[in-house]
Parts: sequence; C-alpha cells; structure tokens
Amino acid sequence: MLIRKIFFFILLILAGALTVSCNQPADSPQEAAELLTAVPQWKIEEIVVNDAVTFKDGKITQQFGSIDFQRYMETVQVKKDGVFSGIFKGDSKSFLLRWQVNDQNITIGATDGSNKGEWTVRPDDVRKESFVMKTQSTAYDYPRMTTIVLKFKAVQ
Repeated sequence: MLIRKIFFFILLILAGALTVSCNQPADSPQEAAELLTAVPQWKIEEIVVNDAVTFKDGKITQQFGSIDFQRYMETVQVKKDGVFSGIFKGDSKSFLLRWQVNDQNITIGATDGSNKGEWTVRPDDVRKESFVMKTQSTAYDYPRMTTIVLKFKAVQ
C-alpha cells in the first residue's frame, strides 16, 4: 500500500512537471520564431482593444464606446522565409506581411519595409500552442492611442 502511494506521488510529480514544461514561453526571439514557424496554421482566438475583449470564441462582443472590428484575420501562417500570411474573415485571398527577428522581439509589418502599423510579438508571448501579437496606433481613434492585442492558437 505504501509503495503504491509513493508510486502515484512520483507519477503525479512527473505529470505536473511535464505539463509545466510543455507550455513554457520562448526564451529568445529566435526560439519564438522556431515555435511560430513550426505550426502550419494559427487561428484567431481573441481580440482585445484597450483592455476590453471585443472578440472571443468566434463572436464579436460589442463594447460601449470601443472600436469595433468587423474585419480581422481568421487564420495566419508564419513562414520560414519571412512571410506572414493571413486570411481575413470572408476572404479567400491571403494578405501578406513580413516578419523579422530583432534583438528583443519579432516584428510584423508591411512588405515594403515601412514601419507603419507594425505589430510586435514578444518571446514570452509565444508558446507551442499559442501566441500573442500587439500594436499601438492612433489610426483607429485619432488622436487617442489604441492598444490592440490579437491572441492566436495553433490549428490542430
């Protein structure tokens, strides 16, 4: 009986350690890039605007006085050649951006190299099954700054 309890206790500890180690964030921008490109396709899970959830579980949630997103990328692909490809809801054609690894993070922006509308992905926001990209802009509610967070999960 004591041996059985010890065995189950050790098994429980190993299962807990395995669960924690499988969902660790990336340690560096390079590791984050490896995790992002290892998944063939990512699907939007949540959109947060100025700390208010405006999209979750496939549904737009209206927030009084907040910015409304009717157009968003449902799925994205992060390709090894630096292409970030996304398909907007209701579209069949891919929208292409460029991604690159920097010292501190990964940036996603226009293919022409301009810094307008650039998104950032921090290594600690990238896991095997999910990632988060963020931006700040006055383009949505000028002159006020708007913070937008997109949360994606791996498509199984």
